[in-house]
Amino acid sequence: MARPRKQGLDYFPMDVNLFSGKEIHIIQDQYGADGISFYVYLLCNIFKNGYYLQLDADFFRNIFLI
Repeated sequence: MARPRKQGLDYFPMDVNLFSGKEIHIIQDQYGADGISFYVYLLCNIFKNGYYLQLDADFFRNIFLI
């Protein structure tokens, strides 16, 4: 019996130079630690379900509840 097909990833590698990028500095300057946390939250949600994220009203509602 075959193993069920898995959707998404259990983990994803994060570059050790993540905080060296210009884009991250812009996010950090404007939003501080909340911006970085939101960025990592987005990455986790994107890779949990594959390589894309469907942005709908439920997703935004959940973000503002955090």
